[in-house]
Amino acid sequence: MQTINNIPEYSGNVIDLSTFDIATLYKGNTKQFLADKLNAKGIYEHVSKEEGLWYVTLDFKVTEETINNGDIWMQFRTNINAVNLYLNDKLLFRNGRVENTSQAKIGGKNLVKKRIPKDYLVNGYNKIEIEFTNYKNKTNTNFRDVSIGSLEAFQKHTAVMTTAPILFFGIFIFFLLINVVLYFSLNKKKVFLLLALLFLINSVLVAYEVLYWNGFVSSTSFIHSYTLRSGLEHITYFILLFVLYFEYEYQKKTLFLSILAFIIVYVIAASTNTNIAVTLSFLPFVMSLLASSKKVKNRAIITISLFVLFLLNYLDDSNSIESYAFVYSNFIITSLVYKLDNLGMIIFALVMIFISAKGILHKTKSLNEAKLKLERLEYQFLQKRILPHFIINSLMSLQQLISKEPETASKMIEALSEEFHLLSIMGKKKLVPIHQEIEICKAHLRIMSIQQKASYKMKVNGIIGDEMIPPIIIHTLVENGITHGYSGNQDANFELSKQETSSSILYRLFNDSTIEKIDMMTTSGTGLKYVEARLEECYPGKWKLHSNKIKNGWESVIEIKHNV
Repeated sequence: MQTINNIPEYSGNVIDLSTFDIATLYKGNTKQFLADKLNAKGIYEHVSKEEGLWYVTLDFKVTEETINNGDIWMQFRTNINAVNLYLNDKLLFRNGRVENTSQAKIGGKNLVKKRIPKDYLVNGYNKIEIEFTNYKNKTNTNFRDVSIGSLEAFQKHTAVMTTAPILFFGIFIFFLLINVVLYFSLNKKKVFLLLALLFLINSVLVAYEVLYWNGFVSSTSFIHSYTLRSGLEHITYFILLFVLYFEYEYQKKTLFLSILAFIIVYVIAASTNTNIAVTLSFLPFVMSLLASSKKVKNRAIITISLFVLFLLNYLDDSNSIESYAFVYSNFIITSLVYKLDNLGMIIFALVMIFISAKGILHKTKSLNEAKLKLERLEYQFLQKRILPHFIINSLMSLQQLISKEPETASKMIEALSEEFHLLSIMGKKKLVPIHQEIEICKAHLRIMSIQQKASYKMKVNGIIGDEMIPPIIIHTLVENGITHGYSGNQDANFELSKQETSSSILYRLFNDSTIEKIDMMTTSGTGLKYVEARLEECYPGKWKLHSNKIKNGWESVIEIKHNV
């Protein structure tokens, strides 16, 4: 590109006329001269002070050879509401509706690409005249790009500016969906909801970049595009404070101090013309460093990712990397370098997903181990139910009864058959209706009544019958009550009741044992381990099992907390 008398000449490479001191500014229908030798910044300083109708002219030079060598395009990027652009007094395009009235509201797009017809150009000097108004917003008067070049060059520039945002948009949406799933599947932990919100905002930011560089954004709106983008970016760092608050389980005092620091830093940065985004991105890093005293799990990797986020924000703002040649070796690399701030957020997101995945794998491993333990206990427990002494005692009782009391023997065979049948269908299920549990308990009590020649009974109160509980747990407690609470031909009375509160369900099993010193719940038998394993499998971390001596007997209580 050459300049003749300070007028730029287009020779095939893109030139942005708004960067040269070549513009002349006029005001009103009479085209009152205001100033010349202006660039985009100089035009803004004049026009942004008052509303009105304005004209800007810019000259450039082109040769006949260049005109005939290939198509020449214009790329016009601005936040001015409405513009008419003329080339050599011929209308090239309208962007919105230009009206010399304060009622003019119809705006155009932020970016226009237009092929220049060859007959619009002349060999030598050419004049561009831009007619525009700023009635909608007098400060929306920025000429960001008045460029002449080839379509291929403009498309390449668009690709550079949108490749990384398109890639990041897909990644942020993916992370958003993952955290929504984690929120609903892992007890609605608030940190996942906040991360989902964080990635939603970042997906909006990069989507805006894609729309902006493809000319799909209004040239003016109710909020300035820079204000919108910077505001959303600042909100992401505010949300990060809450993410760390829940992740590290800080006290509310720490959160309050972090919010106060955020406000103070924001005000100081804004008043000293320091980059606000860079400054605010340092706060989450500091907040994470404070967790060192708490020895929080995963603190180190989170802190490192937050430092990388701050560092990439700083490099993006200072343009420190853009001077290296490798940046321009590939348009994808160039695009990534232009969006280092978003790349920093991607790295943080990957770290949080890694931590969540590691936590899920650990939890899955623990559940699998608990399941294997339960299966072993279940096998041992079922073995216990058919141990030789139980079979032998039952057969010996039957042998005596068959000859002396055949009717009673028939009842015992019936009860044994019912108990073993229920054991076979219930043992492999995770949850069973409580009425089946009650049936197997009563069958066992009938067997023991015949064996011990005593009266073993069970009453049931407050139970509908369709409640679901882990199998064989009440049966095990009943058996323990018989084993540790009664001797000889002593009668036994059990009572099973249910009580529901706002926070939990309680199943109480009472027996009228008179034994004072033996707590059946402190025994280390396989049966009780089975009960505990079953409860942990079905209600991990949300159950309690205890027993104590009460008036006239013993009480065993299973408490199951509601899901919150």
